[in-house]
Amino acid sequence: MALTGLAGGILNNGSTCGVVIGGAISSAAIRDKELAGKWTVEDEVQLLNEIREDISWFESKFNTSLCREREELNYQRITALGLLNPQKAKGCVARANKSMAYFVEKYNADSKPRKVSENTRKKHDAGGKRNHFNLESHEKSFGVKETCEHCAQKVLKEIREETGIGNEELERISVALDGGIGLSGGGCGALSGALMALGLKYALDTKNTDPAKLKNIYRAMDSEFFNKSKILVDKFINEFEYFECSRITGKKFENWDAFSKFRNSLSCNKINQFLVKETLEIMTFKE
Repeated sequence: MALTGLAGGILNNGSTCGVVIGGAISSAAIRDKELAGKWTVEDEVQLLNEIREDISWFESKFNTSLCREREELNYQRITALGLLNPQKAKGCVARANKSMAYFVEKYNADSKPRKVSENTRKKHDAGGKRNHFNLESHEKSFGVKETCEHCAQKVLKEIREETGIGNEELERISVALDGGIGLSGGGCGALSGALMALGLKYALDTKNTDPAKLKNIYRAMDSEFFNKSKILVDKFINEFEYFECSRITGKKFENWDAFSKFRNSLSCNKINQFLVKETLEIMTFKE
């Protein structure tokens, strides 16, 4: 339910592919299980590095990780019907199948998730030795305390505290969305978090839906959720103009430290506060 609004590149707007986002969230869920929910900053850094590698694989395989850059697609109508038309579905299924094979190989039954590749490791190593993240040094460098509240995580947590909708597990694994999905500069993590919150309240819950209604899945999904989510997306684009983190911020985060410096800035806080306020208004509005 939480991921419903991220299909088609953030509510069918052509940003980061939903298959990419699903893979990132799945990787985080696997890691959360391994860690029994006890994350450290180093765990988060390693996860984000792995996700960035996964996105690089996807882009090398399919040329882009943005839905709008697929020539056969046309993102004009923000509804479930727009998301699930046969032309789009065929390409999405193909990408999902190949990505599933990639992740099955990555997370096979007999091994833990792979370490970051040698190329990625060299970027973060000094003198041939692993450069482990140093929290004390990080805080001194930027003059801020590490809160471990990330883009989507912060939005989801504040909405849960106000409405009771959400859970801590979803907040933990939403770290995968930092910096536009694995620091890759794609779909805004904070916006994704807000849409996840709306999904938890309004999206179709197939487990608890009348089977007769599911026979027409197009009509069942083209619902209140998409109407309310479109309100949020329209307000966001009017305020910040873009969907991608790199375009909103004008920055490409080379590493965790560069992202953390911005994350604790007034600009990032403005985005978070805007999304929490607007999402709460949508969720609590009574006609």
